[in-house]
Amino acid sequence: MNTMIFTTKYTKYTKGKRRSGFRVVRVFRGLSICLLGTLSVFAAPPEGKEWEPFWPMTDEFEGEILNHKKWFDHNPTWSGRPPTLFHPDCIAVSNGMLHIAAFDSEASAKRNPPAGFTHVSGFVRSKRRARFGYFEMRAKLMNSSQVSCFWLTNAGRDEWSEIDIVEVPAGLEKYSSILQPNVHYFRGPHYNGTVDDHITDQGYHDLGFNMAEDFHVYGMEWSPTFIRWYVDGKLIREKHNDNYFQPLEMNLNVEANQWFGALPDDATLPATYQIDYVRAWRLKEY
Repeated sequence: MNTMIFTTKYTKYTKGKRRSGFRVVRVFRGLSICLLGTLSVFAAPPEGKEWEPFWPMTDEFEGEILNHKKWFDHNPTWSGRPPTLFHPDCIAVSNGMLHIAAFDSEASAKRNPPAGFTHVSGFVRSKRRARFGYFEMRAKLMNSSQVSCFWLTNAGRDEWSEIDIVEVPAGLEKYSSILQPNVHYFRGPHYNGTVDDHITDQGYHDLGFNMAEDFHVYGMEWSPTFIRWYVDGKLIREKHNDNYFQPLEMNLNVEANQWFGALPDDATLPATYQIDYVRAWRLKEY
């Protein structure tokens, strides 16, 4: 039997909420069947502008393997912050989702981490960069002490830009509802290649719900003049764009860090950060 598969764009409105996305239609000998059972609710880019999809950073995570044309299953330039090492074994695609895991110490030891590392977790990075646009993820954060992350960065030698969309240790009760949409900019003189000048602007927003209990949509609009953060379509923060003009790559990962007290705890491991999709759009004018 010959089967054709194609993707169409759709927009619906249900109970006052916009439902937009992509649906797969299979055609069997002239019979079209719409697979509506797997559609995802998402916020979509802000209206009133001419957006076009940026496919290198858009993925519905269908199939059973990561699309290696779009993504690295590790970070090519950073092995992780001790005690957690980034390892490709912690990346899986199934049931229409990307799963980024963190293993307990016993399972981690089987991956033979180098000295200083006791645990492993996953990191996915885009192979392409984007400059300005709207970036969105629908995800359920990991219910563990480590940090679930969704961020853009360009770690250049003399200039380093970072826009954090999600950086949350949702398994720690005091942080489970707190989103901190931060930006960081490092700049160094060209004559010695260092980045001594660190500019940071921190956000803080209590969402009123535990981000590890259900799926939510996290978005960020980045323009030459402003940066805006959204959760479930609601604007939660806006700032003037002072420094963020480099093309940036997309990162999805689980990591440990000291400042949150977000260190591996075998009592909550293994655990998984579940990502339904990531989508990116760019304005036609850029």
